[in-house]
Amino acid sequence: MYIFIFRIGPYYQDKFAGCDLAHDVYLENFRGIVVKKFVDASEHNNETIIYRDENKTEVYLILYSTDYGDLYENLNVGDSIIKKKNAMNYRVKFKATGKDSIFKFETSCKDSLAKSSSSAR
Repeated sequence: MYIFIFRIGPYYQDKFAGCDLAHDVYLENFRGIVVKKFVDASEHNNETIIYRDENKTEVYLILYSTDYGDLYENLNVGDSIIKKKNAMNYRVKFKATGKDSIFKFETSCKDSLAKSSSSAR
């Protein structure tokens, strides 16, 4: 069974370019192990991973933009990926070395994130 996380929408069509995507990332909370990594031709050649969460559910995650930096390039099958709610960082524990790295989601939407987190309380 797959759970699909689609970040569809006019992320880059308003005056807060990319802020909807940044807000979605800010609210994400998950932990999983990468089981597949590929460029998805059916999704406009977007970099994509599938990870297995703690419930053994496989989750499809499209890394849509350059905002993810070099996260995709550094991930390998078997690596652990952790994203905590109300943060803009992804932590990756590399299976091959056992070491951790932090990958920051880059955004210029910090003001809108602070506003949205206070309204979500």
